[in-house]
Amino acid sequence: MELNKSLPSQLKLFNFAKKEISLSGLYQISDFPKISEIASNKKDNIRVDLSFCLKNNKTPCVDGIIELDIVLLCQRCLDDLSIALKVNFHLAFARHDQQSEELDSHYEIYVIEEEELATHDLISDEILLSIPMVSTHDYDCIKEINGQEIVEGKSENPFAVLKKIKIADGGKE
Repeated sequence: MELNKSLPSQLKLFNFAKKEISLSGLYQISDFPKISEIASNKKDNIRVDLSFCLKNNKTPCVDGIIELDIVLLCQRCLDDLSIALKVNFHLAFARHDQQSEELDSHYEIYVIEEEELATHDLISDEILLSIPMVSTHDYDCIKEINGQEIVEGKSENPFAVLKKIKIADGGKE
């Protein structure tokens, strides 16, 4: 098994799988535009480990781990929310559906036509899939911000002011 220090910009799926290559790389969140749009810690690192293998002598597969600490906005209080992500994924790249039927069920199947895949796209997609859809603190952060429970106040009827208006002609038309 061959070990490289950095990741290429394009993953040659069949060639890497045939050679059983393992790749590791270190990026910054700012290197991924889709991720840096939602993260406030753009200078923090993303560690990526990819291992390629060939299943059934014809289907390239990737087993990967992506680790990062990402800071998002809490959707309740709008304060920073730090989330430690460790994304484990198992992908198989098939040329047609029949080829995917022969694989283990723990592989997520991608039907592709090309031999190459953009490294940044793969990493971005896997991170985005693992981020919570609605990021919130584990505790009730709204109560902590206000220092007290939210109490609904009694609201006035918006039409109450009409009672005070005098009709100019005494109600006659």
